[in-house]
Amino acid sequence: MRKVIVIILAILFMIPVFWTVSSSLKSMNEIYRYPPTIFPQEISLEGYKNVINESQFPRYVANTLFVAIVSTVITVFISVSLGYGLAKGTFKYKNFFLEMVTITLFITAQVIMVPLFVVIQRLGLIDSLWGLIIPAVFTPTASFTAYQYMKDLPNEFLESAQVDGANEWQIFLKIVLPMSRPLMAAISIFSFTWRWNDFVLPLIVINSGDKFTVQLALSALQGQYGIPWNEILAFSVLAIIPTLIIFLLFQNLFMKGLSAGGLKY
Repeated sequence: MRKVIVIILAILFMIPVFWTVSSSLKSMNEIYRYPPTIFPQEISLEGYKNVINESQFPRYVANTLFVAIVSTVITVFISVSLGYGLAKGTFKYKNFFLEMVTITLFITAQVIMVPLFVVIQRLGLIDSLWGLIIPAVFTPTASFTAYQYMKDLPNEFLESAQVDGANEWQIFLKIVLPMSRPLMAAISIFSFTWRWNDFVLPLIVINSGDKFTVQLALSALQGQYGIPWNEILAFSVLAIIPTLIIFLLFQNLFMKGLSAGGLKY
């Protein structure tokens, strides 16, 4: 019975994705036709051609990939380092820093948007892709997840390395990081997805059209006298592909981490 419920829920969740893909292959006349058709009666690639040929789609993808990849790499390193320090460290005020990380979990992005904009402006990062990367490198969710994961790492491995004369950096790089691959895979998936789908921060930071991210470019497709739904839907389908590829690349490690009980929320 449980499997049947899961299958039904999976089908329900896939309906919007299926409708988007199906409608992206329709012409504008068929999209506005009533009653609507489930499958395209005649496959039309007009939306995809217009998106690729008439817009700067490759540039938008390159900008978003740069932001997502760079911020993800930095986020993974900061989160794993912070989680390891809070879980296994013995420094002063350790509990205070842990409480600060925990408290930030309850602060929404909308609350800090105005002071965040002021900081970005004073750093001279307005209309710069680095203005999207630097504010996103620390995420309390990833840091707290890393802390929870690191608590379960056996202390015996770390103590043995210390007895053999390894310093903290050697322990971290040669023991902790290899044992944290499922954690890093999960954080990579989440971080890349967050940065790829981010709309609010690029909206207030980026002004130049040649620095638009995918989500900004998608919002700009709405015309003054009409909405080209075939182009918007085609753009949406193309925007899904990178996040799908990232999940497929890391899904084995991600599922391994979940099945091992390493990720706790």
